[in-house]
Amino acid sequence: MKWGAGAGFAEVYEETMVPAFFSPFADEMLDSVGLAEGERLLDVATGTGIVLRRARARCPDLSRLVGVDLTPAMLAVAREKTAGIGAELLEGDAAELPFEDGAFDVVTCQQGLQFFPGRKHALEDFRRVLAPGGRAVVSCWCEVESAPAHAALVEAVREHVPEQEPMALAPFMLTTADELEGLLTAGGFDDVEVERVELMVRFASGEEVARSLLVGSPMALALADVPAETREALSRDVAARVRERFGEPVDAPMATHIAVGYRTS
Repeated sequence: MKWGAGAGFAEVYEETMVPAFFSPFADEMLDSVGLAEGERLLDVATGTGIVLRRARARCPDLSRLVGVDLTPAMLAVAREKTAGIGAELLEGDAAELPFEDGAFDVVTCQQGLQFFPGRKHALEDFRRVLAPGGRAVVSCWCEVESAPAHAALVEAVREHVPEQEPMALAPFMLTTADELEGLLTAGGFDDVEVERVELMVRFASGEEVARSLLVGSPMALALADVPAETREALSRDVAARVRERFGEPVDAPMATHIAVGYRTS
């Protein structure tokens, strides 16, 4: 899904969501898959490139580092943030990856698969671009109740703009370990293992949570035509709910499934 209505959404995403949770969860993904000198890594739905940055930091001798995303604004920020680390960044579709067969040793996808319209086909293409012996690591959020700060957003959206509740829940469309394992297996991967990982994430304030989820996420697209006064009331409500539950700064749990699968032949 290509998204990003509103000025500066990619910058807000990078400023708020990346340090709060995408960066630490990227480290968990890379721990799961492991990296070795000389390997070639492709990050699909790379966003602002945090997986690429963390991969280079932990394994400086990767021979190739590539990120693909559908959204030009995300890639613009990624180019700025990955300057100097030798990363290639391309606009492209996860289901039609612009690479030859066997071009990579590792494929990563952090919180993207649940948004893909053709998940099985995308995973088949992940496998196609892996060399024999390569592996893919995919993360998808667990149930929304495991992310109570986001659950506060869902509650507020239900009250102020109920027609947009499906968009508020969109990150949580693929929440069970069995479904994720089944998708990777159907995509041709072997020896698939799924782990549930929970971390505490930190935001400075309830207002920062509201800003990140309403401006720096796909909700920005859903709210583009909503009157300004409604958006402002929604933002105040999210901030108040989060502040009431967690105080400030906001320390809240989030949980994700991390699935690793292998191309054995």
